[in-house]
Amino acid sequence: MSATASKRSPARASDGTAIPRLFFLDLGGGRVMSANPDGSDLKVIVEEGRKLPDGLAVDAEAGHLYWTNMGNLKANDGSILRSDLNGKHMTTIVPRQSE
Repeated sequence: MSATASKRSPARASDGTAIPRLFFLDLGGGRVMSANPDGSDLKVIVEEGRKLPDGLAVDAEAGHLYWTNMGNLKANDGSILRSDLNGKHMTTIVPRQSE
């Protein structure tokens, strides 16, 4: 899987093998990030600022990232979003209840 490639054309090494990527959350910065397994090529995939992402799932086959934003438990205002692996085409799957 690759953070910079679409689901149809994952990043490839010179021998044609797919280059793996790690996807993770920066809770303090409200960001979904990606890097090579050795920590190099750090990329910000999605930056939501004040929202607090707290869960992340990668569907490499479909080329999507899914993440949750916790929100306030008493306000029931969490949300679930989706984007392509490169952060483009962000879609709200479950909107905040207060919106």
